[in-house]
Amino acid sequence: MASQITPVEAARDASPRIGVAHRNGDSEPLLRASGVKLRRELSLFDSLSINVGIIVGSGIFTSPGVVLLAAGSVGAGLLSWVVAGLLALLSSLTFAELGASIPLAGGSGAFFKVAFGRPWSFFYVWTMFFAVTAGSINLIATSFAQYLLSGISSVEIEHGELNGDVRVKYIAILCVVMLTFLNCAGVRFGAVVQNLLGACKAALVALVVVLGISFYINDRTVLERNMSQPFRGSSLSGFGPSMVAALWAFCGWGDVVFLAEEMKNPEKDIPRTAFYSIAIVTITYLAVNLSFLSVLPSTDVQSSVTVAMDLGKVVIGQGAGRWIAIIVSISLLGSINGVIMCGGRYLYGAAKSGEAHRWLGYVSELTGAPTTALIFQGAWSVLLLSWSSNFLEILSYFGAASFFIYGLSAAAQIQIRHKLPDLHRPYGVPFHPVVFGLLNNIVQLLPICMCFRIHVRILPRLLFSGEREKPWWRH
Repeated sequence: MASQITPVEAARDASPRIGVAHRNGDSEPLLRASGVKLRRELSLFDSLSINVGIIVGSGIFTSPGVVLLAAGSVGAGLLSWVVAGLLALLSSLTFAELGASIPLAGGSGAFFKVAFGRPWSFFYVWTMFFAVTAGSINLIATSFAQYLLSGISSVEIEHGELNGDVRVKYIAILCVVMLTFLNCAGVRFGAVVQNLLGACKAALVALVVVLGISFYINDRTVLERNMSQPFRGSSLSGFGPSMVAALWAFCGWGDVVFLAEEMKNPEKDIPRTAFYSIAIVTITYLAVNLSFLSVLPSTDVQSSVTVAMDLGKVVIGQGAGRWIAIIVSISLLGSINGVIMCGGRYLYGAAKSGEAHRWLGYVSELTGAPTTALIFQGAWSVLLLSWSSNFLEILSYFGAASFFIYGLSAAAQIQIRHKLPDLHRPYGVPFHPVVFGLLNNIVQLLPICMCFRIHVRILPRLLFSGEREKPWWRH
């Protein structure tokens, strides 16, 4: 019986090189790493907190109305959240197998190199840098700035008064700069910050759920009316867009693989983090949606872009909206911090394997953080924010590229199974990899197609013809 290939054994032994042999027997490794190493300081709790913190951003507070409106009914809307959670789990488990088998800071860049060769790894690294990571950071930072301004000023976010507001741009830039330098203090410090912000996020979710339960105890009529005929008015054509809108709220499910070289036990903790985080997030999203529906009529949820603030106003009073906006902004800091922390690691991995200049692989001896990669990433994000802080423009920039990368990762899993059958796999996805990978790629194609429909076909008509009579998913 052939011995298993274990590409990370040398890394555990502090060897300066790690490699996976070419299939044809060439001894030149596909993956390399220098003797300068990141510090293994992250526990399962840390990685779980980081992953959940990245996923739970503004989506759950802005998407429920879009999901419900597209689905056409309360029952179909809740089903969309369940299906989106299952689809996110499919993709997350793919990252779990790849990350546990090849636990390197390069994440998908390392997977692409093994599966498809260096050009695809190069393509991944710079797509992530120029579009996906910067777009994600700026998208959340813009939401953070809008919610914070709405909480501390008289400007209302739900009326679109903050679109194009220069204060949003300045606050978002300041946020990115501060969190970038905080993460330069080391992964342990970054994890502590993430855990604290995660506690604030958990407090916000708990507050929403408690408010919903307390309102339901005193007045059950709203939820009973919403759930009286849960699938009445369901739209079959709108279920796909509804599910895609819910799926946006799960973005970030695979980012934990970037921290593989800093996890104490990546082979076990990456699969655990992948499964537990999606399970926690899905249950949380369902609980929050039920809380909204316990307080607000379904028509009000459909028309709201700040549904958590509306819930607070109904249960507590008008002044509660501002406080909830501030708490939501603090929650969003956790998402930004997690994305910045993980983003610096793929640049570090790229520098070590030759897809980026080696100065990006510098690790501070004092803090153990890839400071050059973090600052480089932060500088590009600030440059993009100075160009535009418009939410829709950033979403257009970031969306399709993000899901295209997710789809390629599923294809990489199939290729690596075929190319390296003896690779040591601490965890393997259920079902045959081809079936699993095809399902995964279908999942990723839906948002890409939707982005194309929205931004290529529909937006020009909205901008230049004024046509607004039909919802975007029915064009």
